[in-house]
Amino acid sequence: MDKYKQLPLISGVEVQAYRDTGASVTMVIEKLVHPEHHLLGHQYQVTDAHNNTFSHPMAVVNLNWGGGEGGGVTGPKKVVVASDLPVDCLLGNDLETSAWAEVELEAHAAMLGIPGHIFALTRAQAKKQKGQGDLDPGTMDQVLPKARVSKGKSLPTIPPSTDDSTSEEEEFPPCAEPSPEELAADTAELLGGGGPTREELSVAKQSCPTLEDLRQQAVKQQNGDVSDSHRVYWEDNLLYTEARDPKPGAARRLVIPLQYREFLLTLAHDIPLAGHLGQMETWERLVPLFHWPRMSEDTKDFCKSCVTCQASGKTGGTPKAPLIPLLVVEVPFERVGVDIVGPLDPPTASGNRFILVVVDHATRYPESIPLRTSTAPAVAKALLGIFSRVGFPKEVVSDRGSNFMSAYLKAMWKECGVTYKFTTPYHPQTNGLVERFKKTLKGMIMGLPEKLRRRWDVLLPCLLFAYREVPQKGVGFSPFELLFGHPVRGPLTLVKEGWEQPLKVPKQDIVDYVLGLRSRMAEFMKKASKNLQASQELQKQWHDQKAVLIQYQPGQKVWVLEPVASKALQDKWSGPHLIVEKKGEATYLVELGTARCPLRVLHVNCLKPYYDRADLTLLMATDEGQEEESDHHPDLFSSTEQDALVEGVVLAECLTAEQKDNCINLLGQFSELFSTVPGTTSWCEHTIDTEDSMPVKSKIYRQPDHVRDCIKQEVQKMLELGVVEHSESPWASPVVLVPKPHSKDGKREMRFCVDYRGLKQVTQTDAHPIPRADELIDTLASAKYLSTFDLTAGYWQIKLSEDAKAKTAFFTIGGHYQFTVMPFGLKNAPATFQRLVNTVLQGLEAFSAAYLDDIAVFSSTWDDHLVHL
Repeated sequence: MDKYKQLPLISGVEVQAYRDTGASVTMVIEKLVHPEHHLLGHQYQVTDAHNNTFSHPMAVVNLNWGGGEGGGVTGPKKVVVASDLPVDCLLGNDLETSAWAEVELEAHAAMLGIPGHIFALTRAQAKKQKGQGDLDPGTMDQVLPKARVSKGKSLPTIPPSTDDSTSEEEEFPPCAEPSPEELAADTAELLGGGGPTREELSVAKQSCPTLEDLRQQAVKQQNGDVSDSHRVYWEDNLLYTEARDPKPGAARRLVIPLQYREFLLTLAHDIPLAGHLGQMETWERLVPLFHWPRMSEDTKDFCKSCVTCQASGKTGGTPKAPLIPLLVVEVPFERVGVDIVGPLDPPTASGNRFILVVVDHATRYPESIPLRTSTAPAVAKALLGIFSRVGFPKEVVSDRGSNFMSAYLKAMWKECGVTYKFTTPYHPQTNGLVERFKKTLKGMIMGLPEKLRRRWDVLLPCLLFAYREVPQKGVGFSPFELLFGHPVRGPLTLVKEGWEQPLKVPKQDIVDYVLGLRSRMAEFMKKASKNLQASQELQKQWHDQKAVLIQYQPGQKVWVLEPVASKALQDKWSGPHLIVEKKGEATYLVELGTARCPLRVLHVNCLKPYYDRADLTLLMATDEGQEEESDHHPDLFSSTEQDALVEGVVLAECLTAEQKDNCINLLGQFSELFSTVPGTTSWCEHTIDTEDSMPVKSKIYRQPDHVRDCIKQEVQKMLELGVVEHSESPWASPVVLVPKPHSKDGKREMRFCVDYRGLKQVTQTDAHPIPRADELIDTLASAKYLSTFDLTAGYWQIKLSEDAKAKTAFFTIGGHYQFTVMPFGLKNAPATFQRLVNTVLQGLEAFSAAYLDDIAVFSSTWDDHLVHL
């Protein structure tokens, strides 16, 4: 390790550091970086050796690195700041930066006040230097360290001042013009870099498997076939396509092979000259000039996975989660919601700028107290005044304001026996009753004559009376009626009584009055509760028309909504962040990775999936948009065709001859368990819960002739195995063929899949967990002997319920079929299979583990391993 050890200087202080050849960035421990040198809004995602991702802030420091007799090279450097490094600094592979990047760092350093190379002076800096006197060139060499030279590029320098003129030219000395070589390199970077040559493009077209249909079509048309609507032809070893009757000015479209499509998509979307526009704009850039199969889908996937667009919100949010109504409360002031309105400027004559709002969930009765400040003591004093009149509630619901979450109020709630509940961040809908009243209250204040608005605190009781007197839509009664048992006398009642003769009210005994009041109150609350439940059901029905509850798994990457942007150009979404665990029906604990708030519970509406461009594929078909789907894609047909006899078992070369004999003898004793034909289990069956959803019938996909033949063969195989049967179901999903990752004998093979996306949208989620691969690896790491088993068509060994069979129906050109066993692609298929395997291995967890249909047996000694097997 000594050869990697270096002693760089950070802000003039010598520190311990290592040259980390595996690090892409330079990292500095937090204690060495001044807080003012942090770059606000800049975060860097760091992935460690265990594939864990953390978000760290960035800063600009004056770094002298390199060591040696020359004393190293000094300059401002953008680094990642971490609080838990093994040494003071890790020197990464980012030390080689371009000349233009150095100029950008100098600008950051100048703004942050870090000494370094200043290439441009502001007016304030120029005046400051004039006040200190001019420096001669020798002094300048001592004050400013030598500029770092990268790849033979010279950096601009400041010419010394020769007179006292105050012209713009002296205040803002121009930077040196870049050399032609530098300009060419930077222009190429601006345009997206170089692409393939004509020869490379021609060779790739000849062998690209996704262009096989177009190549055959070109041969057919060359032989005189004119049945297609588009011409496909070769010219100068390049493949083109164009319409039979092209529009005036329309250009022929160059066909692009698979490996160069991402290059064109980058040019059409990512580079500055593309501007990160939307999916349609990107596609419209490409379609007049180029063509390839599934170009529209590839463009959509590419734009959806763009990190820049995801962070800025250009790709759109996710559907809102279904509404979860609060429980109906029938006892007045048993549960209340509280919040603060304000600050309201200008303040009133009494100095009041805030309003404490309290709304009862049962009666909708509001209370509002004007406040000068919204501190915890002021809020607590006002709340005690309200509760002294109406009694202490059992539950209080509020947002996460610092005053409500303070230790002062928590202590008061504890002493009063009150349970306090907070809304999730950026999701005020949980306290929607109070939020709606706040909007109404502010509207009533704005409705006052302008000369009275500065006296809103004096008129606040009048505004509250107006609100309490009117029946609330949700409950059908006014807050006064639900709280007091009768309507109160208001201005209209007073006018009516003045016009009418006084009514003779019969005298009533106190006991009779109390009994009658109780009866009326019980009747009012019963009707109000019934009305509120009906109102909630109607509200949920309208809200849930386009709502989708997206399920996230622990370890999944997500974007987090930042609704309050501190800057106009700040991203609306931050991330990616990791899901830690699911806390409620629609809330998740998310790892934010910040020092102030490392973990936070967020509502699902504040999250959206993170799409990684590295995970996308530009092949014929994809099952996209299913976040809950397992990545495990079993090849069911190949498992029924391969040699599954005992002789086909692979024994490791490291085993001794005796150990191999032991294995063969043991396998021979259980040879009946090895078969090329899958069986079926009676331990469980797969069900598909779609509640009361209407049957989903999707459109059939258009398929080329050779694909139709392949589908027909696959269906015939499944009919012979009894896996599918003819169907008359009202459900129907289309069929797609997905290329297998590996080919046999150099031939491209396809996997038969059914596109169940429509069925998945109406299927209720089975939350049974799938094991984490990294945890399984940790479990197996200490074992000395390891054996693995792969089940024969494991999914097909689970039967479908009679109701589920109809829902798995699919259609092809040749007919309508449905599965009799559990197929791949269903929403809850991984959960059902994992539950079955866990049941089978129950009690054997000490030496066995399973990830879906892959089962591992591990042991510390050979004798134990034979027993475990």
